[in-house]
Amino acid sequence: MKRSPACLARAIHNATLPPGSLAIFWLGQAGFCFKTPGGTTILVDPYLSDCVERLAGFKRIMPSLLRPEEAEVDWVISTHSHPDHLDVDAVPVLARSPRTRFIGSPDCGPIYDELGIPPTRCATLRVGESVALGEAELTAVYADHGALTPDALGFILQAGDARVWIVGDTAYRPERWRDVFRQRVDIIIPPINGAFGNLNAAEAARLAHDARARVAIPCHFWMFVEHNGNPAEFLAACTERGSEVKPVLLAPGEMFVYEARFR
Repeated sequence: MKRSPACLARAIHNATLPPGSLAIFWLGQAGFCFKTPGGTTILVDPYLSDCVERLAGFKRIMPSLLRPEEAEVDWVISTHSHPDHLDVDAVPVLARSPRTRFIGSPDCGPIYDELGIPPTRCATLRVGESVALGEAELTAVYADHGALTPDALGFILQAGDARVWIVGDTAYRPERWRDVFRQRVDIIIPPINGAFGNLNAAEAARLAHDARARVAIPCHFWMFVEHNGNPAEFLAACTERGSEVKPVLLAPGEMFVYEARFR
């Protein structure tokens, strides 16, 4: 189903959920919107503008489906400071709403300052640190996005009965994620583009099985030609590894609701 920006904003606003469930909307690239049954709305790595083309020359080839001025969100989370994860054109617009607060990796802190985000409305986390997001909880975990981005993070989002591992931009480093594996995440969201040091499709499928996740939602593909990424390869790699993990490929703007039936 195709959505316009206004249509997606309404869909997020109008989504009502049973207790214990979690709604997940894919925004394109590594961006997701999570909504809890209590109405807490969380954006993670939303890329909503065209700032990457302005800053790096990478043209958006997937349209933005959510206008920052229409987003009604409580939290905006950035796994690191690259502009397709911390959108420097969208964040100041999102910040116009006094309800919206910002959490990021340590390298995001100076950018929040540059964008004029008040210190009372933003914070940074390091590996192992947690913060309450209304009825949800966010915990920073390890990610390896290379020497040029040493502060990059992944996050565990605990919302009701759903534990989500937002892997973030990273290489395959299973020895650094043993604590995450022991948590038995319900949903894993890995990048699959295999460029700029990120997991490729086969590595992402392997990581989903390492984590014994119930659902795997791939991301980080089809936004920029330069970033690569083939979801068909990810689906095939998951199939080759057996039926333990259910791969879920979302269309841009599509909602997936995780419920206890997946347990």
